[in-house]
Amino acid sequence: MGKRITQRKIRRLPVIFSDGKGEYPGTSSDFSATGLFIRTRKALSPGTPVKMVIELDNNRKINLTGVVVRSIKTGIADFKNGMGIKLAPIPQEYQDFINKLLHS
Repeated sequence: MGKRITQRKIRRLPVIFSDGKGEYPGTSSDFSATGLFIRTRKALSPGTPVKMVIELDNNRKINLTGVVVRSIKTGIADFKNGMGIKLAPIPQEYQDFINKLLHS
């Protein structure tokens, strides 16, 4: 069995993330109460602190911070390249988004 202990939900949303050196585009792949996976060709190394802005429906945005815990770089453009992010702290706005997402 896998290491995952939290329920996940797939949702494709635009994400802009930064490592403090630049801003990069990505697309959310799956969400959990403690983190998310971002599909991107610019996957950062594990341990890298990252700031993110997730663009929700109705022009709403959620600002998040976290750390890269897993990075996948395959060299194949159509494969699931990207990174797993553990969020800290987890803002109430994200918790509300996840509760709604997981119970829809």
